[in-house]
Amino acid sequence: MMTVSKQKCPNPSKAGKAYPVRLIDDARKELFALNAVNRAAFVSTLDDFEQYSPSHPMVDTEKIEGDLFELKTESSSHWLRGFYFHFKDGLYVVTHLFAKKTNKTPKANRELGTVRYKAFREAMKEQAPQMEQQNR
Repeated sequence: MMTVSKQKCPNPSKAGKAYPVRLIDDARKELFALNAVNRAAFVSTLDDFEQYSPSHPMVDTEKIEGDLFELKTESSSHWLRGFYFHFKDGLYVVTHLFAKKTNKTPKANRELGTVRYKAFREAMKEQAPQMEQQNR
């Protein structure tokens, strides 16, 4: 199931994060499956993303397709990548992240990030009418 952490998006003025990021459950598992060095490098990149913006020179991103992007960084031993998109109200969602030995992003990883992105969007479309009825 495609879910994002149930925590509310923090108020940027209070949290100091103008561009908050959330990881879907699968991406969170992938983050914690990385070794400590790679995990720390990726978390540092996410911190820069949240603090500055996806378009800041300190944050390396590349458009994949539509509104799906790739967040890039590296550790001492690996290239690190994460696929993300802008969800709503300034919130960004990471669908897939991974470490690799070369700078080229494997097609399978790109496809997995895209599939998860599309599944998340579809799940949100299906939940919207239900949430609307609950709010009445």
